[in-house]
Amino acid sequence: MKKFSTLFITLIICISSTSYSQVSWLNNEKIAKAIATEKDQLILMDFWATWCGPCRKMDSDMWNTEEFKALSENFVPLKIDIDREKELARSYNVRSIPHVVLVTASGEIVWEQTGYSHSAPYEKILKNLPESLNGINTKLLTLSEDFNDEAYFSIGDSYLELAMENSEDLKRGFFALSDNYYKEITKNSDSNENIALAEMKMLLNDAYLGRYNRAVRKVDKIEINQNEELADMKQFIKAYCFKCEGDKKAFEEAKSLITSEEYLSQLEE
Repeated sequence: MKKFSTLFITLIICISSTSYSQVSWLNNEKIAKAIATEKDQLILMDFWATWCGPCRKMDSDMWNTEEFKALSENFVPLKIDIDREKELARSYNVRSIPHVVLVTASGEIVWEQTGYSHSAPYEKILKNLPESLNGINTKLLTLSEDFNDEAYFSIGDSYLELAMENSEDLKRGFFALSDNYYKEITKNSDSNENIALAEMKMLLNDAYLGRYNRAVRKVDKIEINQNEELADMKQFIKAYCFKCEGDKKAFEEAKSLITSEEYLSQLEE
């Protein structure tokens, strides 16, 4: 995908934004996606309507402040009038407004919130947005229609990395998206080893989310066929879960079977 120059993006913002508040909102989804890809950021979609009282309150109490104007540097702001963009609102299952959604440039939902009474839930999220998505928007928009294990692993791993780097609310969204790409590998790959690796990575996500019993129970059922990489990952998942649960004996036993220095160093953190 050809990148927009900084000057061109600035021009686009000027001609396609609407000044509802301190935050400079775009009102064109395609332009928002292009800018999000260029800036390597999430898009914040605010579904609203002129007749919506809570939407007006959100604008005056939250968006129309210097604090949130500063926070908007970390996302691409996009206002969607549900009366004008009915199809788009339906595609995001918007049933009540205001409805705020954080999405990637390909439209994958990371976080969403409906309603407005005070700014705290939004402030908590927006203060912790990642400065960069590590190029994931470009990966998503250039994903080929022809299934490719490597491309799906790359996106799944990128979402996993973002999950590990971010706050709890965003963490769950990134982990869920990571799982989606690993699941596609289990459904479409011709490689038994890649299927096993994808299954293992989903259980690693479970472990990081605190689902220790599930991860330990399921990881032993995965056939690894003497694959050293998978054998190390299996023992790492078990050791990580046992460590978090405080089972020192089981932790040391699983740890003793790990040969990877990277995994061993992670267990020492």
